[in-house]
Amino acid sequence: SDVYKRQAQYCNETLGIPKTNITLLKDATYGNMMGAMEHIKNTVKSFGGEAEVIVYYAGHGMPDEKSSDAYLMPADAIPTIIATNYKLETFYTDLGGSNAKNVMVFLDACFSGTDRSGAAISKGRAVGYKPREASPHGNMFVLTATSGQETALPYTDKNHGLFTYYLLKKLQDSKGDVTLQQLAEYVSTSVSQQSNLINKKPQNPTVSTSGTMVKDWKKKKMRP
Repeated sequence: SDVYKRQAQYCNETLGIPKTNITLLKDATYGNMMGAMEHIKNTVKSFGGEAEVIVYYAGHGMPDEKSSDAYLMPADAIPTIIATNYKLETFYTDLGGSNAKNVMVFLDACFSGTDRSGAAISKGRAVGYKPREASPHGNMFVLTATSGQETALPYTDKNHGLFTYYLLKKLQDSKGDVTLQQLAEYVSTSVSQQSNLINKKPQNPTVSTSGTMVKDWKKKKMRP
């Protein structure tokens, strides 16, 4: 539980986000995720579209073997029943549809059908499956832990995912005074190098953008 609390602590102490503006969900169910999305939409609306949204997700993802679409897995998901999972494309559409000034998404997850050890999430499902890429919507920046059919690997000694460890390290070292481009470059380089050294497997974070963030992410700072 300390690991989860640490993410919220970084948002508050490093990025200067008030505690009342931070929602922390541990082992979120499908209903929890739908409720959180509705809360985001209502909050953005109450601020007249001037709100900025940051979403950090650490957990499992999986592909639909029929369509190749990528899905986030809630804690109560049934891997063999795709309707109990949250389609990544829909996740992006819901966030983009909030009409926030901008949305920044950080995903410490992969969508190859494997867990952090590389084992299949569900027996009988394909391993190392290449998912279809989902596109961001609205004014959105997305930094994902992997590329293609790679696995989001752990940094066991640090009790974190490799992606999360370097994401938080850069935020701490910079005290939030870092652009999305600088953050993405640091995380991508560090994860790519250390994954080969520590886990003996490739892992290459990727950036995708839409709307005003196509240009603005290069100068947009995490802490205003």
